Amino acid sequence: MNTIFNSHQVEKEELARTALYEAICFRNPFTQIVMQFIQHHLDSIPADYWTSHFGSPKPSTEQIINKLELDDRYFLNSDNLTEEEIAFHANHLDFILPADASPYALCVSFELGQPYSISIVN
Repeated sequence: MNTIFNSHQVEKEELARTALYEAICFRNPFTQIVMQFIQHHLDSIPADYWTSHFGSPKPSTEQIINKLELDDRYFLNSDNLTEEEIAFHANHLDFILPADASPYALCVSFELGQPYSISIVN
């Protein structure tokens, strides 16, 4: 089995997380998107979920970003994918809340090895 996971992907995950942190720490074009994702979930998911997974009924934005998980599709078996699908999955990393708490993800898209876009995907 040949998975789409290597040291470059680990670097991309780190770059993507940095882009998410920068969106909440510094005002940039992605701040509103990341904050909308976080606020929507804080408002719609019960406090017991947050307490169970984050230790607080209302965790900070930094705590939420820190605990986002890379979506499982990141580890797809590349033997079953086309070249185009491999390139797409290698350049779009989705981050989800723990325990599949939501159908939504924050997607960090890459171009030329650098994050260039953050969006909410379903």
